[in-house]
Amino acid sequence: MTDEPLKAAVTGADRYPVWSAVVAGVAALLATAATAVTVSATTATAAAAPGADLGAQAAAAARRVDELVASSRAADARVRAAVAELTASFAVTQAAETRQRAADDALRRQRAAHARRVRGVYAQGGGVGLGATLLAARDPDDVLWRAATVDRVVGDLLHRSAVEGRLLLAANDAAAERVRAAERADAAHGVALDAAQRDAAAAAAALETAQRTLDALDVRVRAQRAAADAARRLAAARAASAGAAPAGPVTALGIPAEYEAAYRAAAPSCPGLRWTLLAAVGQVESGHGRNQGPSSAGAIGPMQFMPGTFRRYAVDGDHDGVADPWDAEDAVWTAARYLCATGARGGTPQGTHDALFAYNRAEWYVQLVLATERAIAAAGAA
Repeated sequence: MTDEPLKAAVTGADRYPVWSAVVAGVAALLATAATAVTVSATTATAAAAPGADLGAQAAAAARRVDELVASSRAADARVRAAVAELTASFAVTQAAETRQRAADDALRRQRAAHARRVRGVYAQGGGVGLGATLLAARDPDDVLWRAATVDRVVGDLLHRSAVEGRLLLAANDAAAERVRAAERADAAHGVALDAAQRDAAAAAAALETAQRTLDALDVRVRAQRAAADAARRLAAARAASAGAAPAGPVTALGIPAEYEAAYRAAAPSCPGLRWTLLAAVGQVESGHGRNQGPSSAGAIGPMQFMPGTFRRYAVDGDHDGVADPWDAEDAVWTAARYLCATGARGGTPQGTHDALFAYNRAEWYVQLVLATERAIAAAGAA
């Protein structure tokens, strides 16, 4: 049997109608299969493209998050440097003031000794008494001896006066230098505090922008590995962001009597508020009035209030009829009221943290104030 009938069926439908129908059916099946293959391939291609796009979006978002995290870490490093400068300014100020007090005490002792010597001379009759000593000589040798004695007494007095005069001049020069050192430290205090606040805000803004970058992604993009890894890196950066305690010890500044009295008087107005915490805020903000601003942000006075905040919480601490943010008592009493309203009432650790964070919205600030309070308490116990 040859293949002629099949060939005829393919080329001559009129001659072999049955074969024609079979072939037509087979052709239709083949065409359907071909269409299905084409559609399947097209669908696969279409599915692959969005997948690739999701991955690219995730990778781009991850790069942006990493850039922002790096920016935040750089700002955090500047915050830590500024806090170190701030704590160093405390140490310089306290050292200068301690040396000045010691120098003042030494100068008072020198002046007292000089006065005693002068009184001793005059107790013996002063210049008249010394002259009388010469006139009372019994013979020329006695005159010479008495004259030499008078010369030694007067010479010693003049010498000591000259020495003390030079010491006084040197002490004045040293005192002037210590004053300048303290002034430089006070200026550094304000600059460092401003820098820490500015850089902490920059670090927080970078992390917030990074978070918004991730939040804006489609849920399918966020599920991509690159985006998920970036989210974990961002969470770690948030946890580490400028929240550590000061790297070195904090020095307690000497507290002027006016300020210590205000801290002690105002603290009981808020049950649980420690006067040492109020004093720590005063030291960090202005060095107990040594540097009252205004700051670069516009904060003023010994407790560094923004004017609008002061008006809302103002207390006339000295009862003179005017609540003044530049006045020590008014500022301290207002700070006590503000801290009480924002969490310090009751004195719990969490409430204290919340109140300090409200005072200056930065974790480094909270930790610095708490470390300063410990230093003040330790200095008082010493």
